[in-house]
Amino acid sequence: MRPTILAFNLNETRLSKLRFLCMKLGLAVKPIPAEDCCQPISALCGLTERVEAAPAEGFPEELLIFCHMDNAQVNRFLQTAKQMRYAPVALKAILTPTNAEWTPAQLCRELKDERAAVMRGETTHEE
Repeated sequence: MRPTILAFNLNETRLSKLRFLCMKLGLAVKPIPAEDCCQPISALCGLTERVEAAPAEGFPEELLIFCHMDNAQVNRFLQTAKQMRYAPVALKAILTPTNAEWTPAQLCRELKDERAAVMRGETTHEE
């Protein structure tokens, strides 16, 4: 599968800059409309079929999900974005077997909860 970034809630200017950045790196960008946010992430990135689902639970935050990308590709994207002065997207995730079955809104909540725990100095795993 082609390395792809799922993009949520980016305005046209941000999306255009993201497309340019990804074109330089050989990555695909797939903007996800709000009405598709009820689908599991696995369906949005082409791993599984779409499901019949209730209307989407939306969220206002920008979110990027890196699909079919290894750590080196993600790091290259992040480094190039910084060099090109692409304003950071606060919520980012790599597709995993765990989050593949979540909806984007569920992932967004998890990322925000994780960030809040880090800000409070808590760990998200047992030490």
